[in-house]
Amino acid sequence: MRSQLIIIFILVLAFVLESCLQTNTSSSTAAMAVTPLAVIESKKFYENLPSASGIESFYSNSFYIVGDDSPYLYMLDMQYNQVSQYPLFETSDFSTGRIPKALKPDLECMSRFKYKNEDYLLLLGSGSSPARNKGFVVRMSENFEVMEIGLNRLYVFLQQILDKQGAQQLNLEGVTIDDTHVYFLQRAYGGAKNILFRAEAPSFISYLMEGGDLPATAAFYFSLPQLQYFKAGFSGAHVFHDRLFFTASVESTLNAIDDGEVLGSFIGFIPLGELSRATDPQNPFPAPTAVINDSNGQAYKGKAESLVVTRQLKRGQCEVIVVSDDDLGHSELLRVRFQDEK
Repeated sequence: MRSQLIIIFILVLAFVLESCLQTNTSSSTAAMAVTPLAVIESKKFYENLPSASGIESFYSNSFYIVGDDSPYLYMLDMQYNQVSQYPLFETSDFSTGRIPKALKPDLECMSRFKYKNEDYLLLLGSGSSPARNKGFVVRMSENFEVMEIGLNRLYVFLQQILDKQGAQQLNLEGVTIDDTHVYFLQRAYGGAKNILFRAEAPSFISYLMEGGDLPATAAFYFSLPQLQYFKAGFSGAHVFHDRLFFTASVESTLNAIDDGEVLGSFIGFIPLGELSRATDPQNPFPAPTAVINDSNGQAYKGKAESLVVTRQLKRGQCEVIVVSDDDLGHSELLRVRFQDEK
């Protein structure tokens, strides 16, 4: 009897020690985790560049910005000076310096891609209204050849994917293309979900440039922070190495059309190798994010709209260029130091 009690005591002691070890290990792992940081290093304000909504860079010699209520593509030099602008389309609705909300194409998404060894820019409307169901392809030649493209077929297809998850209006806010895939970011509003659509890049480019079939598309679901009961929504995308970096902002609005007070903005990333963890709409993947702060730790209250990652500064740290829209017809560029490792 005594020996049996000793054995039971040893087993209980072993269980307790194992539990303590697991707890300590978990605590150590948690302590090693680093909350991402996004600190503004410098800012530049643009009086005559309205409503910046997308940014892309080309080979470390220029940046291109598009505004969601402007008919122009704007070019910056590497010191972020506005040096040129190129017309994307003709309109008589820009006389006030901004195309009215009901008429604007709402070009929210921009990414570069290659086709037949030439460089192109893709600009997409958000798809949140009939006026926003078109886009443009810009051949980055000396003459900046522009081709308008209808996107109804693509947007109906993406809306059908959304319909399977309940009522949610299409509202694309970011696109980025690498050698393998194209990624679209669907912005959440109200109680809707932040969703990443992924398709094969060669098939998508064939659809754009040759009228090919729409590519098979997968959907992935993400949870982002919220402020004052309003959920953050995707606003821009850029692939850098094996991560999809994104901007997100929080507005006090419940639909895809109306603007609201900006409560804060974020930079975050999605590990592309872990997308299999984001396939359940009822269990969205918590993407790592950081509030954009100034050097004094105060939250930036502008609406971050898009980003490009320009370079890695050191391990776990990179330089990010962000553009924002003040909803008053102006724009701002932020140079941000983003860090997610010690």
